Amino acid sequence: MTRQLNLRVNDEFAERLERLSRKTGRSMAAVLETIGSPAFEAAEADIQFEAAALAAWEDYELTGTHVSAAAIETLFGEALDQAKAVAEKLRG
Repeated sequence: MTRQLNLRVNDEFAERLERLSRKTGRSMAAVLETIGSPAFEAAEADIQFEAAALAAWEDYELTGTHVSAAAIETLFGEALDQAKAVAEKLRG
């Protein structure tokens, strides 16, 4: 099922979208969906990461329980890998 959205964007954005649409031979909606999906995934992943970090901080404040430096390095390594995967999707 599809929905029609009415968006207000500045002239430069609209012109760039129209140019890209013409160059690719795809509708503006298809171009926006292609570009938007990875951006949504990245934003949602950021929100989840921030929520997990906040929950961990709140837990630490309440209990004093902490994790080792190695666990933190693993956590940030996983976040970096996830960011690289999203960046690769954006590059296409």
